[in-house]
Amino acid sequence: MTVSPPKRIDMDSFLSHRPDVQELVAKNILTDPKIAPAIQQQRNELNKRQLEDKLRHKIDHRPSREELVEHNILKDSKVAPSLQSSQVALERSRLQDILTHKIHERPDVNKLVERGILTADEV
Repeated sequence: MTVSPPKRIDMDSFLSHRPDVQELVAKNILTDPKIAPAIQQQRNELNKRQLEDKLRHKIDHRPSREELVEHNILKDSKVAPSLQSSQVALERSRLQDILTHKIHERPDVNKLVERGILTADEV
């Protein structure tokens, strides 16, 4: 079976763009050929144990739900989780309505001058 010329060109272009060994070692695709396989295996096992220890320590020392609520990281909600997003949207809408109402009820500059809150020079 013969390889047609276009496929040969494609293969050549792929081979010319192939990463070298050092790039593959840097990306942890290949192991370093300069280090003995037994040492690499021990190093990998050690790294794995260190990662497990770090994760175990973080899990053991993570804050409780009460601490997270106290620091305003979690919301203290008595609503079912499926309704919490609706509750947040409703609260936001309620606050927006209150602020809109307060802005509409805000006195204009003339009323502030009449009440003596502002002087004519400040206007």
